[in-house]
Amino acid sequence: MFFQQIIKAITNGWKWIILITLIAVVISLSISATTTPIYRTQATFIIAPNKDLPSSRDIVSAFTALDTLDIFSTYADILSSDRVYEEALKTVDITEEQLAAFTHSTTMKPDSLILELTVDGPDPQVATALANEIGTYGIQFINAYFSVFEIDFLDQAVVPTQIFRPRVYRDMGLAAGIGLLSGLLLVVIREFIQIPLTQFAKRFTQDGESGALTRRSIEKAMLAMKTKNDEWPITMVLIRLKDLPDLFAVLPGFSRKKVATEVVNRLKEHLKGNDLISRWDASTFCIVLPRTPQKASSIIEQRLGGVFAASLKYGVTDAEQVVLEPILASGTSTNPKEFDHFVEKVEADIKKLEW
Repeated sequence: MFFQQIIKAITNGWKWIILITLIAVVISLSISATTTPIYRTQATFIIAPNKDLPSSRDIVSAFTALDTLDIFSTYADILSSDRVYEEALKTVDITEEQLAAFTHSTTMKPDSLILELTVDGPDPQVATALANEIGTYGIQFINAYFSVFEIDFLDQAVVPTQIFRPRVYRDMGLAAGIGLLSGLLLVVIREFIQIPLTQFAKRFTQDGESGALTRRSIEKAMLAMKTKNDEWPITMVLIRLKDLPDLFAVLPGFSRKKVATEVVNRLKEHLKGNDLISRWDASTFCIVLPRTPQKASSIIEQRLGGVFAASLKYGVTDAEQVVLEPILASGTSTNPKEFDHFVEKVEADIKKLEW
């Protein structure tokens, strides 16, 4: 049942899913179109013991120190330092405003002796020059202060030819995926929220004992027919079951519900799809028949009254039976002016017949 409900939600809400997906794609394309393209360039460095160490013992000690000293972290911090960055900027033709769009960082490659310097910016030429200048000055600074290990370029930065950010097709695909999942989630949540809301609404529109509409609900429906002004003539039939109040006074709740539900089901068998049935009061049911003329009311009364010829069963095992005697009255309104009076007239007629 759970999966059937999900499939139903997707089937009913596929237009919303497509719409949300398209909106996500359009937003992604709009962001990509308004975002300044950013290029990324990288320079790599290798750290090794100084080849000019005085003895082989010093070389072995240096290799051993690579496993114990945090050389990578120290050298990476130097390459990322403000001092190295400011010295590199002296040789690069760039203004302070342009500089704000550039970023740089240094990372250590795991399980290797390689450092990686990354520079991002809107101008690929400037980004490449900046990366190489940072590397050049960083090498000079490090080698001047540390004699046991030396650092040098492994690969200098080269001018990038492809935009690093935004990646239009990748971002569009991600947006489409997010939109699709969001759309699916939305329609599924909407479906499961509607179920309890519908059940909650039924508590106010349906009679809990019989399952028919409440009197208030059918009166609203009749007023809507009057306002719509295309349901004329409207015929109303009241069916009062004389012995129903006395019977319900002695029956338990489940038996009352069974009898009332059976009454409604029998009446529904003789109604059209747009006809309405309600519980008018404790012993009376109301049938509203739009587009039904007065001349047909006697035939309708006879047909509806006939449903009570057979006895109604109730009790735990349906062993108990009862035959209820119906009293019927009907009236027809052909225009809005007659509307209020014809309802009052039908109620008056049913009271006269009861006596």
